[in-house]
Amino acid sequence: MAAPEIEAIYPNDEATGVPIAADIAITFSNGIDLSTAKNNIIVWGPDFDVTSGPESASWIKDKNGNNPHFLKSPGFKGIVDCDYELVYVDGDGEEIDPTVTTVDEEETGDGTDAYRHKIKISPKQGFAPDAEYKVYVIGDAEDGTSRGVSCRTVFDVDSSSATTTDGVVYAYGGYTGTIETTINIKVTTAGDIGTAKYKWWYSGDGEASATTGKVTSRRYRKLGDGVQIRFSGSDFIADDEYTIAVQPTELLAESYTFSFSAGDGSISEIPSTASTSVIGTETSLTSDSSYLEIESMDPEDGATHQNNSTKKITITFSADIDEETVDDDSVTIYKWPVSGIFDGPSGTNSDNPEELLKKLTVDGDKLIIEI
Repeated sequence: MAAPEIEAIYPNDEATGVPIAADIAITFSNGIDLSTAKNNIIVWGPDFDVTSGPESASWIKDKNGNNPHFLKSPGFKGIVDCDYELVYVDGDGEEIDPTVTTVDEEETGDGTDAYRHKIKISPKQGFAPDAEYKVYVIGDAEDGTSRGVSCRTVFDVDSSSATTTDGVVYAYGGYTGTIETTINIKVTTAGDIGTAKYKWWYSGDGEASATTGKVTSRRYRKLGDGVQIRFSGSDFIADDEYTIAVQPTELLAESYTFSFSAGDGSISEIPSTASTSVIGTETSLTSDSSYLEIESMDPEDGATHQNNSTKKITITFSADIDEETVDDDSVTIYKWPVSGIFDGPSGTNSDNPEELLKKLTVDGDKLIIEI
């Protein structure tokens, strides 16, 4: 399968007035691996970092246990907690139901009318009204770290050669091998889950190379090269065979970013008759700009038991920093209570943490913060 490319996005880059309950959608040129999408598509927005206390403890308010800064502070930003869903779309970008329309997965991505994947990203708390968001879609890095959104590598189990009417096998994971092949699973001892046994092998290696004596389980069990399987149902029949097509990883070649802002909350969902100039429609993402990454910090993120005399924070980025973008508005330092309990100065029970004065210095790819 070819490396995935981005065909369309929603919202448009720099879109405004996006409904607060809308989904972010990214359509790819072929099938993609959901686990790599979850790890490499990041939504950045305001007020979602609720576990930034010591040992990832949640910041809370003394009186009622709530986090007073969740969805409130316009300057506090973090990774947005989202749900991710893959759906099939046809050549026109319309969603299809694979239970109704047969999808030939091994052909997904071949030709203009082929079925391919759209990933729908839903913030668990919805969008905050009038807030700005940025989406990072990570592709294969030029430094050879080999990470990013990948094409689909593990396809659904083919059970057409099995005779059982009750037993089912499911596949999961991301194939890490380098050869396109098929995994074969054969039931060697009949019975229900926990009693039935099976063996498995790669087609290229032949059945004589099979790993034998494996016991069926409802939990996912590792095979090899990142592929896992689990069994469901009952009454597995001896000599029944199942196959799983696997393909080597092909990564999105470039990294992309796009930004948008949510509406004021008066429009929750996308109306079918809404003006596209207001909420936008799915459109191509043509920018090839990569994003800036933080490579290291000193002290490290989440570090504890720091010396009281420590007055300097050094953040190293993946490229040189534009000094004009570094100022008091773009870099903010807050002082938080170690306990995670908010209690303002002199026992006033203020909800606001204390912002610290700082000196900012840019040295190439390093941002130095002195407090």
